[in-house]
Amino acid sequence: MQSPRAFAVFAFTLGACGPTLTDDQVTEAVRAKVAEAVPAGRVGVELLGRSRWVRAGMFDAECLQQKDLAFSENPAAGEALRISPTYENQRFLTADTDKGWCVLLGEGGTAKVGGPVKQGDAWVVPVTLSFASPTPWGACLADRALTREVKVTVDEAGAPVIDGDVSLPIGACPVPMPAGEDRGGSNERPAERPPKAPKQDEVIALMTRFNDALVKKDRVAALALTSCYNLYEEKRVGSCTPSELLQVGAHGESAGTSISWLENVVEGFSDIGAIRQDNKIPTMYHVLMTHKRTKRDRSMSVEWVGGEWRIVGVVGAKGADLTSARFVYDLHKNDRRDIFLRRLNGEKIDEQGISTEPEVVE
Repeated sequence: MQSPRAFAVFAFTLGACGPTLTDDQVTEAVRAKVAEAVPAGRVGVELLGRSRWVRAGMFDAECLQQKDLAFSENPAAGEALRISPTYENQRFLTADTDKGWCVLLGEGGTAKVGGPVKQGDAWVVPVTLSFASPTPWGACLADRALTREVKVTVDEAGAPVIDGDVSLPIGACPVPMPAGEDRGGSNERPAERPPKAPKQDEVIALMTRFNDALVKKDRVAALALTSCYNLYEEKRVGSCTPSELLQVGAHGESAGTSISWLENVVEGFSDIGAIRQDNKIPTMYHVLMTHKRTKRDRSMSVEWVGGEWRIVGVVGAKGADLTSARFVYDLHKNDRRDIFLRRLNGEKIDEQGISTEPEVVE
């Protein structure tokens, strides 16, 4: 007859012989989880906030400043870091959400899965995320955003169960991230004259399409409807990016820090007035408007580009947070138009025509 002690030893041994996994099985399970969680295409991360300072605790503050990507409100803040992107590198912000902006980190998300370490009835596995082609922003992700440990256990059927987040902090950003971060551009202004002046209904239809794209936060589609001049670039024609539209709101919109692209000049699109050709820029027509409150003459402009009418946008002044294009630029006024042309031709002046050249002290 078996003794009680012998039976207890037998029962313990039987309980310890449940389903288990090899180290290779644990590693492959984690790799499969990473492949599912980390997009292989263009990946962005959500910077929460839409004003001067946005939350960006996933970045290394010193790296951001060394690469001239952003200013840091408090570099020692760690996970509570808040930053303000520089004009030169805001171009990597190609999308936005209801809560913030999306900055492109890179393409080809991947991960290095380390060797499992057995701890009791579980395995702890280190994971380090990376990108095959990181942008400067992706290269400045802090270790705390890229490294983590996951716990792997085994269920009653012998399948691995993974406890731990192996994803990137994408938030509500689109996957894949929209393109458009390359400024490109040229110094050749549109030269083909339009066959005839735009009609009011054509202009209203264009305004509607542009506004609809802004409502949908499709900055790439909105930009494609513009003839955009960036007066801070060496190549000033067509060198705008979606980032210059991130704080441009749809008509009537006043959410956060965004400003309606029509700047609340008119109640509706049908309130536009006469459409007049510019006497120095034959491809451009000015759409006159009377400000609904001040009654002053204002204008937006349209230009004939590549066989179609586009709305003229101008990046003419740098912002305290993001730099934005403006669309009510009053180019119907000769002085405004002449300063615009002087800047377009490379003269170092601001929107008031004042020199921006550094003073030479003799």
